[in-house]
Amino acid sequence: MGRKIPGKKHKGTKDPEKQRAKRWAEIKDKVDAPPTNVEDQPIPKSLERMINLKNSMKNRKKLSGEKSNKEKKNKLITVGLESNRQILDPKAKPEKVVPVFSQRPGEPDYKFLHRVNGETINYLKEAEFENKFNVQIVRNSETGRPEGLQKKPKDEIDELLRLKMKHKNIGKKKKVKSITEPKLTKVQKRKLKLQEKKAKKLSNNSDDFNIYKDKVEFGEVAHAPPELNVKPSKADKIVKPAKKELLLHSLLNNKNVKAQPKSIDKTGKRKNLPSAERRILEKHQSEVIEAYKLLKTRNKSSGIPSL
Repeated sequence: MGRKIPGKKHKGTKDPEKQRAKRWAEIKDKVDAPPTNVEDQPIPKSLERMINLKNSMKNRKKLSGEKSNKEKKNKLITVGLESNRQILDPKAKPEKVVPVFSQRPGEPDYKFLHRVNGETINYLKEAEFENKFNVQIVRNSETGRPEGLQKKPKDEIDELLRLKMKHKNIGKKKKVKSITEPKLTKVQKRKLKLQEKKAKKLSNNSDDFNIYKDKVEFGEVAHAPPELNVKPSKADKIVKPAKKELLLHSLLNNKNVKAQPKSIDKTGKRKNLPSAERRILEKHQSEVIEAYKLLKTRNKSSGIPSL
């Protein structure tokens, strides 16, 4: 069963003509009615949407500031000018000049980027070579081709740091290796390390009492255990028990005395006996009765007259 949808509630009586007029006023501009003016021809909705879309794209282009393809094609890419424009401290160490890469007219972007990548790799390798051998590559100012090598000029800061490190290590003594000491292989070093580790472990696990172990000679006889004549260092500090007579002392003394068995008087009535004793007597009595009954049945079966 579906959900019950409540209908519109009519409160009071309403004029149907007024309701019809109200509904018509809401939909009169939306129905397919004939044109008011025959000479007037409105623009189709599809054409109107296309014009609006075209105008919106023009406005977006003006707002975002995008450049046309012609402007992009006419402008060539140049890389490396920004790095050379940096203003450095005159006292600082001069850095290697970064080459400037300019796009040639008619050269595609992907070819230009490929050329820049190859030149950058060569530049980094060249800088690594100069730092490794402490030299400087001399290039032609016009063509840019290498002409030769020259020694890199000394830098004052590097020279001061080198002298500082040299004077710092003057007081240190160099470790002189003994000529007689043989050079150990990796396997021999590992074995030596394991032996040292085992020796250290045994020394840690050794008992201190093994030092004081007596060596008993063959045939030696000990007639008595050794006597200690030395007084312990903490003998005076031993606390003696209290001499005062307390209630606990009497309880402890009573424990040492053996408890004597209590005699039970069995001459009186059974109900006056203790429960354990009474239970034992009842057990004996039942056993005697059962034995008597068994004997009587045997005599009857054998024909012996009962007593």
